[in-house]
Amino acid sequence: MALPISLRLRIRATASVVVAASLLALLSSLAPTAAHADTTQPPAWSIDTVDGDRGSGRANFSYEVNPGDVITDSISVTNTGQGALTLTIYAADAFTTATGAVDILESGEASVDAGLWVAPGAGSISLEPGASADVPFTLTVPADATPGDHSAAIVASLLPADSDDQVKVERRLGLRIDMRVSGALAPTAEIRSLDTGWSAAGFNPFGGGTTTVSYELVNTGNVRLASMEDLRLSGIGGSSPVVLTGADVPELLPGSSVTVTRALSTGAVGPLSGTLTLYLQPMDAFTDVPVAVTAELSAFALPWSLVVLLVVLLLAVAAVIFWVWRRRRLDLLMVGYGDDAGLGAENLTPPRVGGAAGAALALLAGVVLALGVSLAGPTPAVAEPAPTSPSGVVEVTIPAPTAVPTPTAGPGTPQTAAPAPSTGTGGGSNAGNGSANSGGGSGLLSTGNEPLAFALGVGALALLGGTVLLLRRRGRTG
Repeated sequence: MALPISLRLRIRATASVVVAASLLALLSSLAPTAAHADTTQPPAWSIDTVDGDRGSGRANFSYEVNPGDVITDSISVTNTGQGALTLTIYAADAFTTATGAVDILESGEASVDAGLWVAPGAGSISLEPGASADVPFTLTVPADATPGDHSAAIVASLLPADSDDQVKVERRLGLRIDMRVSGALAPTAEIRSLDTGWSAAGFNPFGGGTTTVSYELVNTGNVRLASMEDLRLSGIGGSSPVVLTGADVPELLPGSSVTVTRALSTGAVGPLSGTLTLYLQPMDAFTDVPVAVTAELSAFALPWSLVVLLVVLLLAVAAVIFWVWRRRRLDLLMVGYGDDAGLGAENLTPPRVGGAAGAALALLAGVVLALGVSLAGPTPAVAEPAPTSPSGVVEVTIPAPTAVPTPTAGPGTPQTAAPAPSTGTGGGSNAGNGSANSGGGSGLLSTGNEPLAFALGVGALALLGGTVLLLRRRGRTG
């Protein structure tokens, strides 16, 4: 029995409403929930010098002192964050890291030098957002202080909160304090752990390669050093010389060391020799003749492609000589057979091999000539100096227990620390290291032997082919 038309239309409308409601519910469940942005800002603060009788607009602190002197000064700390902040104030020794940055000891490490001379007026301070506070400190120079430079830093530190689920990170910001005690300055240093290496530039046997020079410079004197590098390297008889001058080594505090690596491109093949000279200049002082420390360099440049080429040439020469010897031996056997058979041995004289030997010698002479010309052609390579940044104790992020290098900042500008929740950052000021330019040794000019090497290679192959054809022709006519 068929349903009335009105009833069927009502059923269809009801079904459509149910399906639409189901689809709407499904889409609502799949729609992503709007995320609430985290508006919590990490703690942030800045630290700067305080203007006074000892100067204004100072990047950091620097003093000329005598044993027994007592100096008072102040730092200014500002809370630039959005929440209240409690900072710990302390002083610590400064040192140069192996990479050339200036860092300070962690809060848990005991100072043994200038860090013990500085006493902050407050161990900690609490600041509301936007508030600032001046923290005085006293510098007491021991009566038995040794002459020369002593470096420390005064630090505003945010100690890590007690937590067991994350690595604790101390975030700190400091200003460097350099003190020069009156007395004789001794700018001395040593070159240690000197190492040289060589690697081929490519498959071209005459294309040269890269010589790497690595060394450790140790400041064994009592003054901060600004060192200038002079690196010279050449091949046999002074061939393909390379000179790298004017490269500055990072500022080196007394008792610290820095590791330096230079890369030089050279076209020399075989034994390499040269010298590494460092001219030592005390920071904030001048000497008419800088102290120089020198070390001898040596390396051996031998591309594997050149070895393969020499082996192939020697095998070719050996094959030619063997072929000539074998041909002559067969001719002598034929002459002997003619004597025994009475076939007119006087007409079967062996062919002359002087031409073959001469061709072989010409081939060897061509190879020697090619190698000699490729080793000749000196093309000096000079490193372009690149600017270096001044060094000072500024923004510091230290994950315990390892030390984090201290970056630098422009002089005379208050720095703002805005550390991230995980690692922490900061900013500060510095005085600079007085150096102007730095050369890294990279980007040296190529030796320019590639076209010559290609021409010599083609000539050597042509000489080898011509010699083989000549010997074959004479062998047949003989």
